[in-house]
Amino acid sequence: MKRLRRRLFLHFSFQFISLAVGMIILFILLMLILVGVMTKHESMINYYQTKVESVAIDTGNSINKLTMAEGWDKDLADEDVWVQIIDHNGKVIESSNVPPGFPDTYGKQELYVMQENKEMLGFSLYFYLETTYDEPYLFVLGKEDEAHSLLQQLTGDYNSEDIVDQARFGEIEEKLQALDGHLEIWDGNNQLLQSIGNDTNAAGDLPLDVYIRNVTPDAYATTATYHRDQSTGHLWVLYTPNEHKQELKLTSLEEIIVAFAITVAVFLLLAIILSFWNGFRYGNPLFIFTSWLSRMGNGQYEEVLTEKEKKLIFKKNGKIRMKYRLYAEVFGAFYDMAEKLDQSKKERERLEKTREEWMTGLSHDLRTPLTTMQGYGTLLESGQYDWSKQELKEIGKTIDDKSKYMLSLIEDFSLSFQLKNDSSIANFEPTEINSLMAHIIGKFQEDRTLLDYHLSFEPLDYPVTMPIAKRWFERMVDNLIYNAINHNPPGTNIKVKLDAAGDSLLKIKIEDDGIGMDEETRRNLFNRYYRGTHTEARTEGSGLGMSIALQIAKLHKGSLSVESVVGDGTVVVIELSVGGEPG
Repeated sequence: MKRLRRRLFLHFSFQFISLAVGMIILFILLMLILVGVMTKHESMINYYQTKVESVAIDTGNSINKLTMAEGWDKDLADEDVWVQIIDHNGKVIESSNVPPGFPDTYGKQELYVMQENKEMLGFSLYFYLETTYDEPYLFVLGKEDEAHSLLQQLTGDYNSEDIVDQARFGEIEEKLQALDGHLEIWDGNNQLLQSIGNDTNAAGDLPLDVYIRNVTPDAYATTATYHRDQSTGHLWVLYTPNEHKQELKLTSLEEIIVAFAITVAVFLLLAIILSFWNGFRYGNPLFIFTSWLSRMGNGQYEEVLTEKEKKLIFKKNGKIRMKYRLYAEVFGAFYDMAEKLDQSKKERERLEKTREEWMTGLSHDLRTPLTTMQGYGTLLESGQYDWSKQELKEIGKTIDDKSKYMLSLIEDFSLSFQLKNDSSIANFEPTEINSLMAHIIGKFQEDRTLLDYHLSFEPLDYPVTMPIAKRWFERMVDNLIYNAINHNPPGTNIKVKLDAAGDSLLKIKIEDDGIGMDEETRRNLFNRYYRGTHTEARTEGSGLGMSIALQIAKLHKGSLSVESVVGDGTVVVIELSVGGEPG
């Protein structure tokens, strides 16, 4: 017993110590790889800062005093940059490719201004302070900043108390073309006043991008140059293409993925060895349980066990293998639980769909009467009009009608769900169609908030009586007319016309001369929640109105079709059987 206890102690101690050591080694290796990748990435998003730091690396072997290696400046002229190296006393001890006008010695004030502005004599400046020697050295890299020079010229030539005179836009655009630039002028309230130049170089920066650009300028496709005018408070921003734009390359991601994959592979190998040490008989069932729980977590209730797992657990005659008989009740519980979870998922999806349909449809149908009531409320509150007693009475009646309509909508929408399963809830009555349509159209013609739309009605020359569910029928026509109003600009002509094809077919046409719709929108018009993508159309509503209208048309044993051309209006046709039995 003591030998067994000692052996188990040594076995598990060695096992966990080995695993811990392996994890530490792999973690260190992974961190080293990640540090290398991130360092490489940082060097890609700030090119000139990395350049000046790389120049600092090219120093001699001395550990006391900075001496530059031979040929350290061979690439500066090719890249059109210059470098100065300044010692602790402000004296330039090394330089290369420096243009005329730059001093050989700097004082405190000059260095402070250089540090503050990061610009000097039309050159953008990048700094790196080397502190590894006995005394510090400042590396300064200069890059000619054509954008800064141009912005200074523009602000000096074209700035005014308010904005740039549009008559001079042509002159500015000619100057911007040389750098393929884009100019934006913002006021002190963060409002864009003017935008001039190549729109493709408009960055669309967010406020924090001002600081992000300072840290990682080459992460952007454009370079931003700023100038704040002290007299007007305006901010001038010039965007020019960034030739050093870099992105996180796939190779970096590949290195991370490879390191992660190696780590996972080694850990998996150790886990497999340990699982054999701890006993294959008890380890394999645990893997199966884990796989099942994972599938259940992902909602794969139909797949309790994979084919491979079934072959491991069951014999060809269907009986459980000996080493898995201990878990026979567990596998039985798997199937029972999966079936219950699947039923619960389907019920939850059905309830969620019903809830979404309820909320979406209700908000869609309540929007229009609420808009009318809000419009009247705004007109009355403004106090800009002297309303007559008759006008106030009409407004009050309209608001009352809309309120009653909203209450009826809530009730009607509840009935719409029942309609899917039981059409007998609709009350069909013999109705004269001309008078019913005149009543429906009259509501819109009397609505003072819709005076900008010209709505006309052409009835039949003779009376036609047919079985109609009035409330549902009115709902259908309302939806179609509201669509013609909501998705067209003021001034649109909307004509509702009744037409009979023989004695058995009635057509209701709702025509408008509005903006129309494209073919994709027309094809998807009756899909629930679909919205058209025409850029001139308003996007309010949920897209449920046409689906409800089609459902009501089918309730009356009819059909609903739409024809439309972009820019040439829309025609909606309802075809109803005059003598057919509804329901």
